[in-house]
Amino acid sequence: MGAGLTRRQFVTGAAAVTGAVALGGAGYVAANWAPDDEPDELVRETMGAGMSRVLVVYGTKTGCTAGIAEQIGATLAEAGATVDVRPVEDTPDAAAYDAVVVGSGVRAGSWHGAVKSWVAAQAAPLKARPTAFFTACLTMASDPEKADEVRAYTDPLIAETGVQPVDVGLFAGMNEPKRFSLPERLIMKAMKAPQGDFRDMAAVAEWARGVAGNLGLAG
Repeated sequence: MGAGLTRRQFVTGAAAVTGAVALGGAGYVAANWAPDDEPDELVRETMGAGMSRVLVVYGTKTGCTAGIAEQIGATLAEAGATVDVRPVEDTPDAAAYDAVVVGSGVRAGSWHGAVKSWVAAQAAPLKARPTAFFTACLTMASDPEKADEVRAYTDPLIAETGVQPVDVGLFAGMNEPKRFSLPERLIMKAMKAPQGDFRDMAAVAEWARGVAGNLGLAG
């Protein structure tokens, strides 16, 4: 039995994995068995010393999206902004910034619930200033031709909140089994998901430089 799992969790999880694999429901297990503890790699950082203030807020379960958010923040700081990179758990106030970038990893074909809730709660200030979204998803590594599918993960949130992003960045994520719960690891193995860290920080920086103008940071 894995460390941190009670007997009830283990038995329930095993049943969930068996049923999910039989039904193709990997998303269900991923959504409901993500680790409860905060990742060790949450990033809270302020970068740059520009006149414009930009918030980069993100949600993550494994730390994957934190690294992407940090790269975006560093690139926007190079473009002349003061950038705060914060996990969504900090519930930052979008109204305190001139522009916002919001990103999330994917569970069950959807952004993390905490990020969606934050966007909904901050919808008014987000609609009043340039806002960009980004999604980190393993699908972008295993099947880049599904970019439209990954892009569509934000469509329900846009429809529900009315927040229209100036751009949506799509980035490959990672599959490092030690970062996932036991049921998630079993699901990933059953799906033959590629293992490794597929984040391309050069591509992340390129996107951030490209979106800087839409955020009001470049001439």
